[in-house]
Amino acid sequence: MSKAWKLKAEEALLEPDSQYVLSTAALMGLARAQGEEPSDATLHRWVKDLVAGRKLVQVSKGLYLNRLGHRNQDAAEAAQWIRRGSVLSLSWVLERAGVLNNIGSTYTCIIPLEPSLSQPQTTRKEIPGIGTFRFHAMKADLVDEAAGKTEDVFDQRFNYRRSTPEKALLDWIYLGHSHRSRLALPPLDMDVKELKKARLDRLARRMGMVGIYEDWMAHWHAYQNDAAVIANDAGLL
Repeated sequence: MSKAWKLKAEEALLEPDSQYVLSTAALMGLARAQGEEPSDATLHRWVKDLVAGRKLVQVSKGLYLNRLGHRNQDAAEAAQWIRRGSVLSLSWVLERAGVLNNIGSTYTCIIPLEPSLSQPQTTRKEIPGIGTFRFHAMKADLVDEAAGKTEDVFDQRFNYRRSTPEKALLDWIYLGHSHRSRLALPPLDMDVKELKKARLDRLARRMGMVGIYEDWMAHWHAYQNDAAVIANDAGLL
């Protein structure tokens, strides 16, 4: 059997419209679509070679990121494949929205917890060359559209599950108050003025957390009006 199928398959992976996240089955299907029928063993060796050459990055068993065609693409899209149903949220979203000043490399996510399931601990997964993913469990009806309008819950500018900055803040406040979470409340030195207050209010009502949201906001306003904070901010200008 010739090696032409390998060249053709890798050329397909190089295309800008190629899949970014691929399973082993998808890779095998792509290879066999090139006009030859390599054996399963041959295909598994090919996938292993692609990983060794950093052309693919393995994120979990049987799941890979295509670095041939998407070298500069954000790995955030992979979160929903690493943990089913996960949504990018919390500090990662707020950092990229300019609400938090420090930009971290950890992809912070929420995952839905169904009532019938036991509470999973916060899980962490490191992927060399990609980053660290941290997953925090929340009640399922606080993760999806049950928490509010789709455009309030999910950032519609992206083709993967990513919270709006307003939802990300409320998720953080919720987890910071939960006795089942070890996550601390959000820091008070964030720029909440960048967020849409009407959306925050709507989400807080739908999520049933008006009280703890307003309490955190009261602390945030007090912090902003603190003389020492004002003096420190003036000194940075």
